[in-house]
Amino acid sequence: MSSAEIVRANGVELFVRRLGDPALPALLVIHGGPTWDHSYLWPAVARFADVAHVVAFDLRGCGRSSRVPPVGTLPVEELQPEHLAADAAALIEDFGSGGRADVLGFSYGGGIAMRLASAYPDRVRKLVLASTTAYRDVPEPAAGPVISWDDPELTGPDAPDGALSRAMAHASAPDDVWALDRLDEWHRVLADVRFSSDWNAPYAAGLLRPGVPDEAAGLLRDWSGPVLIVQGRHDRGFPVSLARRLHAELPGSVLAEIPRAAHMAHFDNPDAWRRAVRAFLTGPESGC
Repeated sequence: MSSAEIVRANGVELFVRRLGDPALPALLVIHGGPTWDHSYLWPAVARFADVAHVVAFDLRGCGRSSRVPPVGTLPVEELQPEHLAADAAALIEDFGSGGRADVLGFSYGGGIAMRLASAYPDRVRKLVLASTTAYRDVPEPAAGPVISWDDPELTGPDAPDGALSRAMAHASAPDDVWALDRLDEWHRVLADVRFSSDWNAPYAAGLLRPGVPDEAAGLLRDWSGPVLIVQGRHDRGFPVSLARRLHAELPGSVLAEIPRAAHMAHFDNPDAWRRAVRAFLTGPESGC
């Protein structure tokens, strides 16, 4: 079964795309950004539809989900991460198997997935943390091309929706992707992403709490469910050392280091990435 629809959940409208038999265990996919939509992950996660009911959605403030002014009417203060985790919990209630789901959180979405497991422990069966981190003390990556937040063509009143995020995504592509000979292919992926501007002003003003919760490693130990940490070995934004650190703090967790892969490990080395995630999804329910 394949469907794409606007779903009312937790008081907002969320654009949801599903693939696979609803009788299979649900896999809820939480994208990163957060100014992106879920489309850049879809080709990778759709490949799990033979073993899971794949449910991907656009976070509030993103893509075709509820948006803040001037696009929509969602209050800016409702972009806080606890609301995003509550949205995910509501989708699991709607589409999960017996009200539970496996959850894959990518990059910023990994922090939301950690919040979800902590706040709604009975909703999450297994947790995949992909290209993300549980820590706030992340070293700043080496400086790349500078994108000015003061450029009126990117952030001015007449700038296209998502212009700043699109420019930043293209500028960071050589760091996000390990296979530089595939940059043109990655740019084509980016061309299909619905970037949004909803998060720009509150982020610049310091009004948004981090996606990653406080003491995330301890919260995951308390949750005690199965955790897969899957990280590109050459991720410059979230170095693999952070993945190893979390793996050491979560006895029983699984660490999959993806060779020849940077932040977008699902794109760089899709076969290795899918093997690691598939083995975890279909494996036993042993936790940390």
